[in-house]
Amino acid sequence: MPFHLTGTLVKLRSLISADVDVIIPVYQDFDLQLTTDGDSPPLTDVQVRAFWEEIISEPGPTLRYFGIEPLPGQIGESTLVGACSLQQIDPRNRHAELSIFMLNTAVRGQGYGTEATRLLLDYAFEVVRLDKVYLGVYEFNEAGLRAYEKAGFRYEGRLKQMLYYEGRYHDEWSMRMLRSEWERIKRAPADGLRPYHPADLGAALALIQREHGLSDAQTARGLLRRWWRQIDRELYCYQLSGKVVGLAVIDLENGTPYEMIADPAHQLLLTSLLEER
Repeated sequence: MPFHLTGTLVKLRSLISADVDVIIPVYQDFDLQLTTDGDSPPLTDVQVRAFWEEIISEPGPTLRYFGIEPLPGQIGESTLVGACSLQQIDPRNRHAELSIFMLNTAVRGQGYGTEATRLLLDYAFEVVRLDKVYLGVYEFNEAGLRAYEKAGFRYEGRLKQMLYYEGRYHDEWSMRMLRSEWERIKRAPADGLRPYHPADLGAALALIQREHGLSDAQTARGLLRRWWRQIDRELYCYQLSGKVVGLAVIDLENGTPYEMIADPAHQLLLTSLLEER
């Protein structure tokens, strides 16, 4: 069966020489340069063209690059709107670094980046047969953080003072996806007490808002993100009849609950389930 890198919004395709004409003007976008390459030196159009022509013609065994193209009926349909890649592919240890960027602000916020990331993960685990995909994202890149969280990436640590910009240093977050985590995400979330699934996001935010009396989802997201970033603990959901009714942060070392939140009607049941683990 052929392997198609096509979703409901975009498809991933091979880059072609004509794409370089679209990519070159993007190098004038300083904000994009910061969120992808950090404080990279200015490049001439000739240097940019040579760099991308080499990627297209001779990418080498450690690199896979794809163009992101919206499907018919979507904004920017049938044009190059971004690119994504697997870099530093290590065939022995089965891991690689994921990179993605969107070419202009007009197509951002459409869900293209999140879907392209998921398609690239499918390629990484199904075709390249990797066991781990990792990446780094600067703390101020909120759009990137949200896209990777939606795709199911897990936080692995914080690299302090990795970029100096506008008078201060910025940290970089390390994130990863393991094959076992990707396989779990590919399945629909089941009833019972189970690890958090990216599909739980909306219900988890609503539960936090309701039980903590919060007026906005942004504050709830901040609490959820604080749980995600505790690398020695794991977030679990309690689901009944397809509905998330409880959240619990489990200490990975001893298996005990660290924090818990639930609908009042299910508080005792969730507590009991956690004690039985």
